Order: sequence, then C-alpha cells, then structure tokens
Amino acid sequence: MTGSLLLNQPLQRWLAGAPAIKLFAGLLLLFALLLVLANALVVNFPAWMAGVPLWVATLLLAPQIKVAQRKQIGVLLLVGAAGLVFAGWSGSGGRYLLKAVEGNQMLLAMLIGVSFLRLVALAGITASEQLPRGQRALQQTLLSTHLFASVLNISAALIVGDRLRHARNNQPLQPEQGVVLLRAFSTCAFWSPFFAAMGLTLLSAPGSQLATLVLFGLPLALAALLFSAWEISRNPEAENALGYPLQWSSLWMPLVLAVLVIISHLIWSELAVLTLVTLIAMVFSFIWLALTRGIKGLNDVGQYITVGLPGLCSEIALFLGAAVLAAGVSATMNTLDISVAPEHFGALEACITLVILIVVAVAGMHPVTSVVLAGSLLATSVTDPNLLGLTLLMGWAVGVGLSPLSGIQLTLQARFGMSARAMMWANRYYALLIVPLCCATLYGYEWVTDMGMSG
Repeated sequence: MTGSLLLNQPLQRWLAGAPAIKLFAGLLLLFALLLVLANALVVNFPAWMAGVPLWVATLLLAPQIKVAQRKQIGVLLLVGAAGLVFAGWSGSGGRYLLKAVEGNQMLLAMLIGVSFLRLVALAGITASEQLPRGQRALQQTLLSTHLFASVLNISAALIVGDRLRHARNNQPLQPEQGVVLLRAFSTCAFWSPFFAAMGLTLLSAPGSQLATLVLFGLPLALAALLFSAWEISRNPEAENALGYPLQWSSLWMPLVLAVLVIISHLIWSELAVLTLVTLIAMVFSFIWLALTRGIKGLNDVGQYITVGLPGLCSEIALFLGAAVLAAGVSATMNTLDISVAPEHFGALEACITLVILIVVAVAGMHPVTSVVLAGSLLATSVTDPNLLGLTLLMGWAVGVGLSPLSGIQLTLQARFGMSARAMMWANRYYALLIVPLCCATLYGYEWVTDMGMSG
C-alpha cells in the first residue's frame, strides 16, 4: 500500500503540473534552443540530439495541454507512427525515424527564441488609458495590432482583446472588434519572418528565399488590411465600437527587428534565416532587459523560463506531432514508391494547391499539418521553391482567417464570446477578394520570373 502511494505521488505531481516539473521542462526547452544554435553556428552533431530534450519537455508538460488539442496531436502521432512502423517493417524506415525525432527543431527553436520578445513588448502596454471609439479607432487598432502580432504572434491579439473586453466590463467583444483582431493576426502569415508560418514554409519549401517571400507576401497583407479598413469605414456599427490603438513606443520593436533580420541575412547569407531570427530575438531581448531592467531583467528571464516557456507546450507538441506525421507519410510513400505530385508545378498547380489548403483548413486541419504534408507531397515536382513557398504562406494566412476551426477563431469564440457564424458572415466579401488576389499574385510571380529568365 505504501509503495503504491509512493508511486502515485510523482504521477499526481506530473498530472497537476508541479512547479518543479515546469521549471525542468522550461530548462529543457532552453537547452534544446541552445543545442540548435550551437549546431548551426559552432559545431555539427546529429540533429536528433537536439530533438530529444524537446520530446522530453513535451512529455513532462503533456497533462497541461487541452483535451481537444491532445486528441488532435494524438491523431498526428498515431498516423505518423503507423507509417514509420510500416516502413520499418519493410526495412526502409530508419532515416525517417530520425527525422521524426528531430521534430522540426529549427522552427521550434525559433518559436522559443521569439517568445522571449514578449518580455520586451509587454512594456509598451498600459491598462489604465481611456480607449477611443469609432471607425478611425478601429482602423488604427487594425494596423497597430498587425505590427504587434507580426512579432508576438497570437499573444498580441490576446493582449488587445483582453483590454477591449475589460473596457466592455468583461462582456463579449463586438463583431467588428473580433474581425479586426482576426484580420490583424491572420494576415501576418503572408510576410512576417517571426511567424511560425514563415519558419515552416522555409523548411517545407527548401531553397525558398525570405526576401522573395516577403516581397510578394507583404503587398497581399497590405491589400487585406486596406480592404478591412474600407469595410470598417462602410460599417455604421463601427462608430460605436471601442478601439485600442497601441502606443507607438511599443511598435518600434517589430520594425527594428525586421530591419535587423534583413541586414543580417545580407551579411551572413550562409546562415539559415530561422537561425538568424532566433539569434536576433534572443540577443535583442537580453540586451534590452539588461539596459532597461538591470537585475530585475534577469529575474524576468528566470520567471519566463519557469512559466512562459512551459506555456508553449501546446504549440511545441503540435509541431512535433506534425513532424512525426510528415516522416510517417514520407516513409510510407517511399516504401510503396507512390507519388501524387504533378509533373510540373506552375501557377495553375499552385492555385489548385492553395484552394485545397484553404478547404482543408476550413474543414479543421491545422495549417502546420497541411503545410508539412503539402511540402512533402509536392517536393519532387517543384522547380521553383519560392512559388511553393508563396502558396504555403497564402494557404496558411487565408485558411486561418476563414476557418471557424482555426486556433485564432476558436480563441476568439471561447475567450471573447465571438460567434463563429458571425465571423464567417463577416468574411464573405473578404474571401471573394483575397483568394483571387492570391491566385493573381501567383501568376504574377510566375510571369516575373519567366521574364527574368528570358531576359
């Protein structure tokens, strides 16, 4: 009896998410980040070694993941593992198993490194100011939240949403406010180097170039934001809606970081963009905290490792599950010698792929999964990785914006009381604009590259 109690105590602490477990998991995630950077900058060693602490940390934090997300991740793991077992039984699954253990580690290192920027960005948020009202206030909120989210991902939408809900005495957000948060966040996937969408795209479309993806993605984001601002100006209900234009003192950071990444990429072109983004985010955060907070900055970092990094467990588990799925599918298709890729991947095929990505997103598939699968299935027919990269970014940005089952929309529904049906209705004209515009951009990119080659 005593022995069973002794065994149950560690199990109960694990299930309850004891602080010591969270601290150890946070340190493991930081260690994995340092291993990935060391592998890229200092010394080469087997990549799976950096994947092991990611898997261990995720296992320690698994009880903290929401049940619905655990089911989704479980499906990815089961399907991927089945493919690996089948390939292993056929004698060809060894290298794919190592790819699964590696677990998208470069992308996860970027997510961990970029997350430290929250310590910098939150300093620009004040909770006591009087919020403005009206169409202009919402339009300013759209732009400022977009810039903020381009670095902080979904955290920016949550910060602004919480402030708006507080101003409404914790009542559900108005539909106009919810659409502003949705568009401001989802359009970042078109271009932001600090977004998971860009990181995964650069891995799923090997050879794609950050500068090209940003050059063609940024105008799409701008067009989407301008259309959203125009919709606000045409909506009489927006006159009664509260906005939250962030202070410009908090918006310098995305601009400075983007410039640093571009300059660094020009100087150290041999380094992967994901490595540069991760390194710049970490160095920038620590220097800023040291200069502005001193010793308190070190305390902030320690607190974040204990609480903030373990809070990333759902995202990390999802990316690890997607890595297993991709490895399993690739191993199975290699074993069976199956290829579903078209003979040629041009603008037409890119548009078809885009529509498929949007449809599966609306059906509930997470963009992490669809982007990884699309990259794996189409790799053999792609001659221009930038075309595939643009397609994947567009599929992510549009799919997240239109799907009532995407992470941001589910968050808006659960946290801020938004109606899924209301958001779908609000997106009807946006969908009719953005999908053809994306296809036109893909054809425009192909025309530009063809002209460049012929010239």
